[in-house]
Amino acid sequence: MHEMFAAVRIWQLSEIQKLPDHAQCTGKRIFGAARWNKCWKHCVSYTDEREQLMELCFSILATAGWKDDENDRTRTMTNMELATIVYIDERLYGMETWPIYVEDVSNPQSMVGIEQVFDVTLTFEDSKEFRYIGTIDGLVIKAPTGQYYLDENKTSVRLSQAWRDSFDMKHQITGYCAASTAVFGFRTLRSRVTGLKIPPSNRGEDCYPFEPIERTEDAIQHWATWLREMAETYEKYKDDFEHAARYTHSCNRYFRTCSLLQFCADTAEGRQIAFNESMVAAEPSPSERSIGE
Repeated sequence: MHEMFAAVRIWQLSEIQKLPDHAQCTGKRIFGAARWNKCWKHCVSYTDEREQLMELCFSILATAGWKDDENDRTRTMTNMELATIVYIDERLYGMETWPIYVEDVSNPQSMVGIEQVFDVTLTFEDSKEFRYIGTIDGLVIKAPTGQYYLDENKTSVRLSQAWRDSFDMKHQITGYCAASTAVFGFRTLRSRVTGLKIPPSNRGEDCYPFEPIERTEDAIQHWATWLREMAETYEKYKDDFEHAARYTHSCNRYFRTCSLLQFCADTAEGRQIAFNESMVAAEPSPSERSIGE
């Protein structure tokens, strides 16, 4: 879905902001030249903007390598395609109000606010250092005010007011505001979040954009304190998980049983056997893959 979100922004850059060279450079950077050229070639044969954007997004989804899981009836290709239609209809007619940041309109190779990976080192007063990586979905400008906003996409099975309120303190948003300084050369303390419901319910609540989500220097300091505590906890117990504290409120967080519940409920001997014989290396995250590349 995040590849689809990126494709919508690239289309906006080309067709609404009239920067086709910037769009092509960005598409090839994110998707690779062969895949992007194939998807773009299909979409430009349409004259209607909505149909053109729909074709581009469906092509991106179809070439993403996704395979449905028979045990997961929510995250299916059909549901993602239905949600894509909802997202396009929400975004298409507001693009001129939220132009994508472009560092230099005369240079297609310059920085644009689409899928920018950051890899920064946080240094604390006692010289302790931690590496922090991630990907900023977008950086946009609110046309009426000229203010910069981080543009974040989220998918969810429910888009309630409680879901929206969770972003008032969410550490990810705070950390991305802090890291944007390293990416773009200036800090933005405002964010815009768009929630997309999968599967859509067709009750008028399937796409939920809201802004502003603002951060202060105080919030960034609290985020840094949290990040250090989490990193030090990992370092302390990564080779000694038996003695790590158990936070059992997470066993059924987000109304879903944790996949490691049986592992944790086993005996110490059973856990060690499972760790040695059943654990597999985790796939790198999209940000880790991008940095590795």
